[in-house]
Amino acid sequence: MDDMSSSQDSQIFSFDSGALCLDFANTIPHRPQCTDDKLTGYRQLVAWGLQSGTLSQDEAGRLLHAGLRSPKVAARALRNALALREGVYRIFSAHAAGVDPPDGDIALLNRSFGEAMGHLRVGSDATGFHWRWSNDSETPGRIVWPVARSAGNLLVSEDLQWVRECASSTCSWLFLDTSRTRRRKWCDMSTCGNREKARRHYHRARAAAE
Repeated sequence: MDDMSSSQDSQIFSFDSGALCLDFANTIPHRPQCTDDKLTGYRQLVAWGLQSGTLSQDEAGRLLHAGLRSPKVAARALRNALALREGVYRIFSAHAAGVDPPDGDIALLNRSFGEAMGHLRVGSDATGFHWRWSNDSETPGRIVWPVARSAGNLLVSEDLQWVRECASSTCSWLFLDTSRTRRRKWCDMSTCGNREKARRHYHRARAAAE
């Protein structure tokens, strides 16, 4: 696990897939090479929770302090989070490809989902009733409770049919296709789309020249 007392800047994460669970899966840009993993330590996992809005600044601070006091517990929470991330990726990647997801990954998600739902509560304020998480502010595993809930909700929703995986040969990001035609192929046309089109143009031009 990384040094959580380090003053190094946190990773900056992307949250534009359309679903929290897909954002979490996208903390690795490219599989199977697994290049540029954004979650290299527990500190980065907490930073992801803070940037996603699922943790408050106070909650993130408490989790970091708890991790410093119990590094083995924090390391285990990170391993569990990464296992969930890969399970979520394989489930939705398989669906996007039109094949059945691995049974083991569904079982893993069900375990994580069941644990998360055990901490979900009904709360109320001046605006009415709403869902909230139980006040387990120093439980390291709480960072991925919203991820498990998001994945479970997406799997049983009508939006599941719009889950896509980027068609670029150098990207494995997942996203919800909310385009007008529902035929979007790239996670981002300005990056992966343009690079892939340029690559194909190069190969076509080279083949023609030869």
